[in-house]
Amino acid sequence: MRSKADRAVFTVTGTTLLTFLIASRVGSIWLLYPNILIAVVLFIYCIWQIDEDGSLLSSSSVFGLATTLTYVPMDWLFSRKAHLIFYLRPDFLANTTTPIGIILNWVVFATLAAYCYQRLVVIFQARFTDASHGSRIGFLGIGVLAAGVTGIGAALGSIIIYSLGNASDLWEWNAAQIDGMPQIASVPAFVPVSFLFTFLLSPYFFGVARKAKAAAEGREHQHAGVAGIRCGIFMGAFQFFSFLLF
Repeated sequence: MRSKADRAVFTVTGTTLLTFLIASRVGSIWLLYPNILIAVVLFIYCIWQIDEDGSLLSSSSVFGLATTLTYVPMDWLFSRKAHLIFYLRPDFLANTTTPIGIILNWVVFATLAAYCYQRLVVIFQARFTDASHGSRIGFLGIGVLAAGVTGIGAALGSIIIYSLGNASDLWEWNAAQIDGMPQIASVPAFVPVSFLFTFLLSPYFFGVARKAKAAAEGREHQHAGVAGIRCGIFMGAFQFFSFLLF
């Protein structure tokens, strides 16, 4: 059964896609802010509901914020130093850094990915666990399965969002004019590849093995902020090494 948090996540996913689709036609970075407002209102409303999915959404929001804050300095290096991407439409801070609207949407993206992973773990745990024999594939196996679905979704989502952003002139890839950079729908191939491998490591970010042990011992498991910092570091590293590979 879908919860309020599930419906909020589906709604924000839909408004995000719609926002970038409209932006690709209009070409305004200010259209990104209504999507952020919708996400914040829905997420806060669901977090206030005292239930398990609300706590998942709360930890996912912390994860999204930590991931973005960790990744922003790396994006500055990619854009300002390596010239892999150039942001064309500044907002509050002129053209000196990554536009604030894009950074805030990264928080939304990472929150959606984290919630997807954690919710899938819960769903798969219920699906593959019976009362008599326990989990049929193990907690780590459930985490890997959930991470696979999340990684594929993040890779496909990055292609859609970044291609729409490119079409709306929010950014320009390959500003350094590197020859022979392979692309998928106008997005450099290293981008979806790096997102795929980043979120395949979700069991490591969230510490599924430690989480199972902590639950058995009645202790708190790893903080979502630590998981987000790990994700931001690996996201930047994977993008860099994927770029060198391609």
